[in-house]
Amino acid sequence: MHKLEQLYNETAKRFNNDLNIIIQAFINFYGVENSEYIINKISNSRIIWYDDSNRDDDIQNQIISSINGDELTEILKKRKKEAFLQSAYIVEIDVLILPLNYDLTHIIHEINHKIGSHIISIEPLIQISGISYSVEKNGIVEYDNDLNEAINQKMTLEILEELNKLGLKINITASWQEQLFPVIDTFYATFKEQLKNLNISGDLVAFKEKLGKEYFDKFSQLVFMCGFRARRSISKGEEVNYSIDRINTINDLVSNMKIHSETLSLTTKKSGAR
Repeated sequence: MHKLEQLYNETAKRFNNDLNIIIQAFINFYGVENSEYIINKISNSRIIWYDDSNRDDDIQNQIISSINGDELTEILKKRKKEAFLQSAYIVEIDVLILPLNYDLTHIIHEINHKIGSHIISIEPLIQISGISYSVEKNGIVEYDNDLNEAINQKMTLEILEELNKLGLKINITASWQEQLFPVIDTFYATFKEQLKNLNISGDLVAFKEKLGKEYFDKFSQLVFMCGFRARRSISKGEEVNYSIDRINTINDLVSNMKIHSETLSLTTKKSGAR
């Protein structure tokens, strides 16, 4: 048997065996009231598995899937080869790209992206993924959003902990987005429930309005700059550091968003009581 097929058979069997536990971990994290949504999102997922240890020039020797050959060929035409050799969720074709080495950190991270992805329009492609909004321009969709990725990784670690509680052995793989945790920790702790609800609803407009769009946009811009500098430091092999002033400025914005959210909720309650 070809090595790739052997790896696929072993990994696919393991994933299918773990699937119910994975679904339960997501339900435990998001709440039983979202069970139907989560089951529908995760069950029968379309997956392309990749072997990142294989450096063959022919992508057909690096990936394998249960997706039929003709459809898989069409899917491969939609992206550059490299897009199928790293973990991802491609929302417009509803396909998970996952590692054959069964790295559960990557697997849960990408499944959580699937949970939080919502297509608003097909042509042009407009989508909401968690806390990010993407629009297709000239056939290119920009997915990268440091704030969204860092939040997704925070959620991933909590879902992995739920898996651990359910008895699944976990080996956590470090992610560069964790370098942004000092920047987003207060924001995540303050608005975790709202962020979880956002992943389910996809109502990013309401989320920003609740927090105060001006405050949120400033916060997002500061996180973007921190992410840019973090990547640059990592590429140079340097330690990632943030000034206390920068952290305080970000946390002040979080405080403003919290006050805005609480004030808006109080005003809404008063209006409803009339």
